[in-house]
Amino acid sequence: MTGSAPQLESLVHALDVARLPDGTFLGPPTERALPRLFGGYVLAQTVMAAGRTVASGRHLHSLHALFLRGGDSTVPVTYEVVELRDGRSFSARAVSALQGGAVLATVQLSFALPQTGLDHQCFEAGRIPAPQALPPLGERLRLELDSLPSWWAAPHPFDIRFVEHPEALAAGGVRDPQQAYWVRAAGTVPDEPLLHAALLAYVSDLTLLDPSLMPHGRSWYGNRVISGASLDHAMWFHRPPSLNNWLLCRQSSPIATSGRALCECTYTTEAGHRIASATQEGLLREP
Repeated sequence: MTGSAPQLESLVHALDVARLPDGTFLGPPTERALPRLFGGYVLAQTVMAAGRTVASGRHLHSLHALFLRGGDSTVPVTYEVVELRDGRSFSARAVSALQGGAVLATVQLSFALPQTGLDHQCFEAGRIPAPQALPPLGERLRLELDSLPSWWAAPHPFDIRFVEHPEALAAGGVRDPQQAYWVRAAGTVPDEPLLHAALLAYVSDLTLLDPSLMPHGRSWYGNRVISGASLDHAMWFHRPPSLNNWLLCRQSSPIATSGRALCECTYTTEAGHRIASATQEGLLREP
């Protein structure tokens, strides 16, 4: 459950998608034993595949994904990239992620050249403790270890430090639908902007639906269990991210109804500069 440099190295290696002779990209399976293919893993490999068809100097600024079906975490994923447009400032790509001929997800991505223009940011209120003052994930969840699946308890590629207890994982405590945590890579990531964007896309799908469970005292694995799945995912990159530095993620769920929950999050640096924003709608069902 602690941050692991070898796990980070394994993830970075798996994001090195290979271009095949037919123009598609092959994403190797993860070494982590997961019950199903993690959506963030698909997003990260999609970013790498699409980015490798774009001219250097254009950075990812948005992605919009639709998750269509679950996948097998032990089987490679094929990524078909369609080059929709290369304009003077923007490049657009459409990617289909497939296993065994079945489409797992479709993703549209846009890359842009750096530009100057109007610049402002609304700063979020509330004092947040520094990451160094917060316990690592393993210490935070040590009393709930028996309730968590083995893949949650295993070492992670990232150092994650929640500001408050992550009730939705197992405890099932009732509180407002919001949470915050600090995150950074468990080792040093090469200075490749596309790779850092892919890693942040991976991170963005880890716990984004969690706040939707908190007003109801539900959890994914422990008390009053409920099941869920990501339906779609959108993300905007305002500045190039670096996972070598701490990023603060603030998550909230403004509404859940009709068996679906909408969740939102932002990522900011320790200095308070917003790096990225994301939204996701998820399906919630009684087991």
